[in-house]
Amino acid sequence: MTNKAGPESDSKHLPAVAMYGPCTVSGVKKGDVKLWCACGLSKNQPWCDGSHKGTGIKPLKWTVSKEQRLFQICACKYTKDPPFCDATHTNLPSQVLHQQEVCPRQLDDHHSNNKLCTGCGWVPDF
Repeated sequence: MTNKAGPESDSKHLPAVAMYGPCTVSGVKKGDVKLWCACGLSKNQPWCDGSHKGTGIKPLKWTVSKEQRLFQICACKYTKDPPFCDATHTNLPSQVLHQQEVCPRQLDDHHSNNKLCTGCGWVPDF
């Protein structure tokens, strides 16, 4: 697969973690085209709902290439094999907390940011 998205596509733009685990997806067929949420903000995980607008992160266009009953689709957004889960979420919580603690934008614009800090993946509480 040559698809690239999420944190691997632009190391300056870190996504929010939608969930520390995969989404089990069924009902997709070979040839179906889906847009995988790479920003972590979509309310329709693991699929894009347009919430990425203004973040600099774009969804991944995924064409289902094989017949398979179930797919494990990444929801943490840090996989190295998008859109598939590679279990990166297992050790991710401490890494994400650390990147948010040391974020240079933390004091300046975290609270003025109404969507996502792409420097560390911080999302405001709504």
